[in-house]
Amino acid sequence: MAAGRKVQDEAYLWPCNVQAWGVWCAVQSQWRAGMAGREGLDYAGVRACMDESGLCGDERRSIFTAIQAAEHASLEAWAEQRRLQAWAEQRRLQAENNKQ
Repeated sequence: MAAGRKVQDEAYLWPCNVQAWGVWCAVQSQWRAGMAGREGLDYAGVRACMDESGLCGDERRSIFTAIQAAEHASLEAWAEQRRLQAWAEQRRLQAENNKQ
């Protein structure tokens, strides 16, 4: 590995998930964010992306379901990260207070 280059993990997709992955990557600019971070996808933007991709019928419904599953998993992971960060900050403050 060359100095300064980051090694990326490889991901393998089942062929049936390739199109859903492509849409998922395309809608990453459609996150709604609030004070606590990302809150969910803007479904109007997701629909527009699927319209532009020419998706319709059962295929469209299937991909939308996959997008929602990925959205839910992402939101859960980010919530867990926030909980861990809050816990670490609480521990840091407790340790700082114990030194005084």
